[in-house]
Amino acid sequence: MSSLLLRRLSTALLTLACVGAYAQKDPGATMGGQPSHIAKDSAIRNVVAMVYDGRYSYVRIETRERDAPLNQHPVAIEPVALRALLSRVQLPDSGNEALFTSGQLDEIVAPLAQALARALPEQDVSLAVSGQNGVLGLLAARSVTTARVFFAENRMNLIFGLVRENWESQYRATGYLIPFEPGKRAGAVDRNVRVAASGGAIARRADWLALDPLAPPPPAARQEPPMPPPAVVIPTPATGAEPATPATPSAVAPAAPAPPSAPDAPAAPQSDVIFRQVAERLKALQKLRDSGVITEEEYQQKRREILKAL
Repeated sequence: MSSLLLRRLSTALLTLACVGAYAQKDPGATMGGQPSHIAKDSAIRNVVAMVYDGRYSYVRIETRERDAPLNQHPVAIEPVALRALLSRVQLPDSGNEALFTSGQLDEIVAPLAQALARALPEQDVSLAVSGQNGVLGLLAARSVTTARVFFAENRMNLIFGLVRENWESQYRATGYLIPFEPGKRAGAVDRNVRVAASGGAIARRADWLALDPLAPPPPAARQEPPMPPPAVVIPTPATGAEPATPATPSAVAPAAPAPPSAPDAPAAPQSDVIFRQVAERLKALQKLRDSGVITEEEYQQKRREILKAL
């Protein structure tokens, strides 16, 4: 029996044993002590393996959606190359701000690379990653971004389901945790989602990007002569199993050195900057307590954490 057949047989058995087992985790206590209700996403029955099971995040392998063509899986892609790809995704409605924060990439890049290396042609990879965004920083409610990931036509496809969807405020108030629904080929999960990307990207839909893993980074992002991107081994579409020879990107000429800039104005003392930032955070924290968004206990705990950072 071939190794590929053995992998497919073990995958089928694992799917039967684990249907419904990969529910989202309980994020903890609510404000009013309401019982928790953890909603399951619609793809939960297709989960084959949970590669990463974080408290507010996941990376998992699923049976591909019904009637979808075979993918170019498995794919051997180095984490540094995968991180560079994900870093290209932007929010056009927020001044082309990068969608994923550095902390979110730290959390999901390694397990996502593992999942893509394990996935079979008939399988997709899905992810969910939470974080805190906006001017409040660590005081902001957590939001989640979800996506379906697969390689096809030598590109990494990302179909986003939710993008920075605030789940924590509703959960703390009611005990209901929204389903972390990955994207779908059939149509948008959230019609308000709009994503874009820099460098070698095709927008198939407002929520669907196809990224070229061998495209060089955008010129604006290069500060030094560029290095060739790490190799990405993608199977040929004909077999879906045998890896193709890694493509070699063409050489890119180094950017011309920038003219010397004028000397910067004297900066404020570092201590003054830190004190101003702390004062602003304390002021924002007090407003959250006064408006009833957080309890007195949560207020005191966050206040101690902020002051301890001094």
